[in-house]
Amino acid sequence: MTTTEYAMSAATEPAKVGPTHSQQADSGLRGHMGVLELIFTVVAYNGPVVVFLGFIPAAILLGNGVGTPVAILAAGVVILLIAVGMLKMSDRLEKPGGFYALITAGLGRPAGLSAGFTALTCYFLALVSVYALGGIALSSVIRDLFNGPDISWTILALVMLAIASVLGYLNINFSAKILTVFLAFELLLIAAYDISVLFQGGEGGIGFDSFSSDQIFSGSVSIGFLFAIGLFGGFEATIIFREEVRNPKRTIPVSTYGVIALLAGMYALTAWCFINSYGAAAIMDVVTKDLAGSSTASIKDYTGEFAYDVATIMLFTSSFALVLAAHNITSRYLFNLGADRIFPRALGVAHPKHVSPHRASMVISAASLITILGFVVADVSSADLYARLAGLYSYAFVMLLLLVSLAVGVFLLRDRINGSEAGPAIASLLGFVAMCITLVLATKNFTLLTGATGTPKTVLLVVIWGVTVLGLVTALVLRRTKPETYARIGRQ
Repeated sequence: MTTTEYAMSAATEPAKVGPTHSQQADSGLRGHMGVLELIFTVVAYNGPVVVFLGFIPAAILLGNGVGTPVAILAAGVVILLIAVGMLKMSDRLEKPGGFYALITAGLGRPAGLSAGFTALTCYFLALVSVYALGGIALSSVIRDLFNGPDISWTILALVMLAIASVLGYLNINFSAKILTVFLAFELLLIAAYDISVLFQGGEGGIGFDSFSSDQIFSGSVSIGFLFAIGLFGGFEATIIFREEVRNPKRTIPVSTYGVIALLAGMYALTAWCFINSYGAAAIMDVVTKDLAGSSTASIKDYTGEFAYDVATIMLFTSSFALVLAAHNITSRYLFNLGADRIFPRALGVAHPKHVSPHRASMVISAASLITILGFVVADVSSADLYARLAGLYSYAFVMLLLLVSLAVGVFLLRDRINGSEAGPAIASLLGFVAMCITLVLATKNFTLLTGATGTPKTVLLVVIWGVTVLGLVTALVLRRTKPETYARIGRQ
């Protein structure tokens, strides 16, 4: 379905501003996360150590090279434009549901359910992919660091799944505390590395080549920007946890801007330090020859053997934190679809004691188990599994950003209360233009993004677009057969 058709659907189905939070929040989810806990819960989803060790070298190699730090900052600005309108709109709606609720209110229920299905699939793909990465990382720690046996990544991934399932069943506050501890150590390691590189002056003195126009526009700027956008995945999760935070009117905006600022600043600074650790003139040769080991080698050179060993361990702990955060986000998308009775209503009922989406969490755990075992039976290598699913997640995330930026702009312009909506609406529509370009680039470079060619590439594209179309068709069928369920779409 084209963007124009989505807009036409919205025009014939005006959005309805929901009741206040106190009137509407009947789902039963409760929590008391503060600003810091919410920021850490969302940032943990990005896996900072995973990004540093694996993502930043790839972005430099395949994107705009030495200019990568600027690409990251530029992506942060685009995400900020979308967030400004998103927060303005969510303050009006005061509903949980993330992109699912926002797109429904802006573009209508068919588009909203398409987005809900896409978001659920998007975060589930991220979850399964990181089970593979975490299993590989833990196997490496046991074998190489502690001279233990060579254990299959599948067994270790299933151990991670069991722990995440228990934590996902409990109240979010417990998971938030664990994620806060894990992320604190990750940030400490990255800060120690950045400071070491800057203090020691890099390879030949700290240079600012990354910020020159020649380097900013070198290599493939479009691919660099596409990679950079993927770094901000999950930033809207601050809204998904609306019912589980203290004082959502303050906590959510502060946390959202805090997440974006932290991610943009941390990753741009670390990419710049990484480039300086080898020198701007040498970095491309380094990542070309040793893409997987260049970042860990740099840690060893600048912060010592102990930090290198810690980084090896933290690749696993970062993966586990990412698993837990992804499990919690995916469970809440499923919970919201259950609360709207798109899926069985029981999935949208909170645990009476833990006030958590316990049934949705168990379903996500079961689906993860079946998916992992299915890939094992199909003999898909763990490296291919991670690369292809992570790339497909990034593609789906761009699709969601395109829809939500349009939805926010349409909603704020259509349902103006006062002049304060104009600025956020324009910001969101500018984000929409940027996301249209990014989706075209993502489609054009799908092989680079996922590593899939031929039939696997076609299958992956069919899966992600098929899920989106399935959501649209389901909404249209519900409109004819179950109008009362159709009216609930998007937490309406």
